[in-house]
Amino acid sequence: MAAGRPRALDVEASLPVIVRLFWRDGFDRLTLDDVASQLGVTKPTLCRALGDKEGIFSRAIEAYYQTHIRPGEERLEAAPTLRRGLEGCFATSVERMLDETNPQGCFLTDTTLLGAFTTGPVAQTLGTIQSRTAALLMRRIQDAIDDGELAADVEPTTVLNYVMAQFAAISALSRASPSRPQLERAVGFMLDGLPWA
Repeated sequence: MAAGRPRALDVEASLPVIVRLFWRDGFDRLTLDDVASQLGVTKPTLCRALGDKEGIFSRAIEAYYQTHIRPGEERLEAAPTLRRGLEGCFATSVERMLDETNPQGCFLTDTTLLGAFTTGPVAQTLGTIQSRTAALLMRRIQDAIDDGELAADVEPTTVLNYVMAQFAAISALSRASPSRPQLERAVGFMLDGLPWA
């Protein structure tokens, strides 16, 4: 009897599954055979729809950003002050970290800190996301200086680097399975450390 037609891949429905697999196992440990098996398709079908492993990983990073990072950035954009915006942005991160259905850590931060991707689609996606986030933060920081919320003599780049480092620190802390009060206290300490006017 002739074999049936291979099952087609629903890309949009598959991306959340792919994100969780790479988030949990990492680029090196996870194979495309593993991904295809979890999705119930063949490896050729997976690759026809999404490309090679780096291409699929790149799509997963962008999907993660849109689902888990962008909502926090939207709160940062919409807030009337930098402090309120950062509180909202970090609150979004805390909720993600406390969701026990998610793997530990931050998929985006962990991939960036790994430093394994210097060229290719993954490096390009990471660079685009980092530039987008940094530009948003820099705009809010400069507005805070201009509006007198931050000290007038502060260097905006120093504040930017501090905030970005705190996002990485909170991500690392989440791997120790902290409680909500512990995470919220850590965020509070970070915010108190900024050079408010």
